Amino acid sequence: MRSELQNEFFVAMMRFKKIESALSSECDIPMNELAILKSITGACGCSEGNSVNLNVPEIQEQLQITKPAVSYILSTLEKKGHITREIDPRDRRKISISATEKGSSFAKETSQRYDELWEMILKRFGEDQMRMLVELMLGLTDICSQICEEDS
Repeated sequence: MRSELQNEFFVAMMRFKKIESALSSECDIPMNELAILKSITGACGCSEGNSVNLNVPEIQEQLQITKPAVSYILSTLEKKGHITREIDPRDRRKISISATEKGSSFAKETSQRYDELWEMILKRFGEDQMRMLVELMLGLTDICSQICEEDS
């Protein structure tokens, strides 16, 4: 039998998941895609033709996702015309990723929209509460990660 607190936690988590969905639909791109696109455009100077050797383990760590998930996101960004991928001629083990002009422009515009939404959220929720929420969320995800590691 579930406790009242457990039910409240479950409902809160389901509602919290909707935030990412709402932000993604507002900005026309999932947050994980934008994070990777920003990594690419930021690292290559946001101009078409410049490329970057993407550090997949770094992105996995940052976004807390698997290597196949990173590959899937890159494929999605490529299909949308935001990036191009090719084998690095200097090191064939690496993939060079370039932001297209469309991708660079989209990353800039979308980042501005996310920043605007962030400011509205922060203004209404408050900086102190946001810091506390971030701290609590990180603590909770650390505990969940530890539990998953112990179980495997």
